[in-house]
Amino acid sequence: MVYYSQINKKEILIEEFGIGELTKRVIVCPIEWNRVLPDDWIKRIEKGYKVETLKTGDRHLNKLENNYRIKDTLFLFINRGIAEATDRFYILAKNPKVKEIIFLGTSASLVNNLDAGDINIPKFVLPWEELSSEYVNAFEFLPVGNNDIIDEITKRAKRYAQSYSLKVKNDNNATVELFYGETIELLEFFKQMNISTIDMELSALYRLANAFKKKSAGILSVSDRPLHKEEFFSQKHKNKKDRRNESKEVIFKIIESLLQG
Repeated sequence: MVYYSQINKKEILIEEFGIGELTKRVIVCPIEWNRVLPDDWIKRIEKGYKVETLKTGDRHLNKLENNYRIKDTLFLFINRGIAEATDRFYILAKNPKVKEIIFLGTSASLVNNLDAGDINIPKFVLPWEELSSEYVNAFEFLPVGNNDIIDEITKRAKRYAQSYSLKVKNDNNATVELFYGETIELLEFFKQMNISTIDMELSALYRLANAFKKKSAGILSVSDRPLHKEEFFSQKHKNKKDRRNESKEVIFKIIESLLQG
């Protein structure tokens, strides 16, 4: 964890994000941009907006993905996993300039009515992780998103998803710490607790954003369905590629509409 007294220093922001001053709206992603957005999304955005490519001081992040500034919005790659993501969420949530943080990611569905490509925008996340509670009081600050921004994004998502016959939900999500660390028994337990999807970072963002009075929302595209034998590397997963590509188009339209205001 970075020291509290340093998190708003220009040097820290450049090291972590590639820019010395943050903006009101930040869009974060823990995986490659083309996992949640179309492959040509930058080229399409460049037709209407100036795109500034940002390079962080982190050599590991630099090899993986770029960050971008588009209009008044930062697109920040935070890297997969609760450890690195939470540290960066903390920096963003503590920064006085940041007012709104939107998370783009993928999730695994545990239920029948959320298939590959469908989108979950949860209002509550079950924190099956302890790291975020080391930053703020877990009993005082729950991992809940901001209803206003979630409702607005959900309305847009449903409008765009109609033409693709994709579903958009506000179901409960759970954040787990380990990639492929979940057993079938744990997934069934989550399902019994009315959890529809799982991811690896969102509860930390919701908790920290709630603690520091930032608006937050998570847009989760369903990637795989482990309880339906549609694991990430399975043939069933590969057969749903078209649906996942359609989901990327929906998310792109959401992002494009946010840039338009």
